Amino acid sequence: MTLLEDCIRLNPANYTVWQYRRLCLTELGCDLKKEMRYLDEIIEESSKNYQVWHHRRFIVELIGESVAQGELSFCEKIIQDEEKNYHAWQHRQWVARTFKVPLDAELSFALKMLLIDSRNNSAYNYRYFLLTLHDKIEDKSMIDIEINLAKQFIRNIPNNESAWNYLTGLLINDGITANCDVVSFVEDLYDTTPEKKRSPFLLAFIADIMLENIENQVKADESAERAKQLYSELQKSDPVRVNYYKHQSLLAQTMLVKSQTKVAAK
Repeated sequence: MTLLEDCIRLNPANYTVWQYRRLCLTELGCDLKKEMRYLDEIIEESSKNYQVWHHRRFIVELIGESVAQGELSFCEKIIQDEEKNYHAWQHRQWVARTFKVPLDAELSFALKMLLIDSRNNSAYNYRYFLLTLHDKIEDKSMIDIEINLAKQFIRNIPNNESAWNYLTGLLINDGITANCDVVSFVEDLYDTTPEKKRSPFLLAFIADIMLENIENQVKADESAERAKQLYSELQKSDPVRVNYYKHQSLLAQTMLVKSQTKVAAK
């Protein structure tokens, strides 16, 4: 085992070394708690190393549920050092799923991380994972709470792309237009924000509403015209994606023609 530690010190990403270490641990009946302490040190030195996180999962599976709370605490420690550490968030997801960790405690943790950095996409992703894991993604009361949370973060920082993406994800099942409160929220934000200060994420979100209206044949002509105007604004405020917005503007017109054809065919 000492030899393997020397090899790991030289190259902690070497899969073969870790695999052989797992074989030795199981065949020799080594102290798994001691292995966990060793992994704490390795991960703190090399927290973006996939192999060491994979090895940790293997050891946790062998030990069982008794270390679940300790794993959550360890993940929190790593995440606090680096708030968007993909491996730590993925490991926390695995722990929450494997050991059926209570929803409320994990939502509180994710919220704590968002209050530190409301642009932390990993924290939003974790909240969405939790809603899905606990079959809450279609629970209206729960989704309303999450929508209000996303809206609050957007009010505070309108250019917060992560919050806009989270809001979009929450509405994906029923569509944006099915939630009148959200539609009113974004229209009010549009009206109260000076043109040159409007977030491109706000403009794109309202444009998506217009596309939904066209698709659902709700004021299709007006919606197509509004979409065209919004994509024109976006070309000015977000010139990097100008070709994409031109494409979307053409898409709105194409959708309008199809909508009109359907109406005429009835």
